[in-house]
Amino acid sequence: MTPDYFLVMALVAGLALVQSVFGMGVLIFGTPTLLLMGYDFVSAIGILVPASFAISLLQVTTAGKHRVPVSRNLYLFCLPAIGVGLWVLHGSSLGSWVNILIGATLLVSATLRLWVRSHAWMSNALKRHSMIYHVVMGLTHGLTNLGGALLAILATGLHSEKGAVRYTVAHYYLAFGAVQIVLLAVLLDQGAELLNNLPMAGVAGAVYLLVGNRLFLRTSNPVYHHGLTLFTAAYGIAVLLTI
Repeated sequence: MTPDYFLVMALVAGLALVQSVFGMGVLIFGTPTLLLMGYDFVSAIGILVPASFAISLLQVTTAGKHRVPVSRNLYLFCLPAIGVGLWVLHGSSLGSWVNILIGATLLVSATLRLWVRSHAWMSNALKRHSMIYHVVMGLTHGLTNLGGALLAILATGLHSEKGAVRYTVAHYYLAFGAVQIVLLAVLLDQGAELLNNLPMAGVAGAVYLLVGNRLFLRTSNPVYHHGLTLFTAAYGIAVLLTI
């Protein structure tokens, strides 16, 4: 293992703490960070997806009373769209306009979250246009690995209780990760690389079990949502700054 490998492992450990609380963090912060460090897109996915998958699996299997129904559009439209996006991409770059759109969407979402009356409007809009939203989210994740940007809007638009929000995000991310792992191994011949990155999954799982979940349980619902709003805004700014 090289010094770079341990540096990336430290990055994954830090982001695993964020994902332990909010259900996301490893992919949406890790992807632009690794790209800035010189990794290509496919390599970045191969490093980060096992870690994200491990945390999501633990969150889903230990959710208990926080389990809520998940839209069937996840399986009918979103997951196939991820496959299409990753197949189209094949490790190439799409240009800065995608990041501009994602960053702007997150900033708008963070602003709306500060306006209490917007929650009902967002919830109704997401329910009315669920199929289209899931297709766009899937394509975004397949093309950029940043589908969590739209997933955050979906989860908080449909739920207000922190356990339900995190379970929804984790359930989606678990499905996202399963599809990406299969496609990386079969379509892009990255099976060996995924096995080499299993220690990343172990580190992420340990962070969740030892620290992250305990922090989540001790966080009140209002604090959780204020933190998620700040997290959404910070991520939107971070994406725009990496263009």
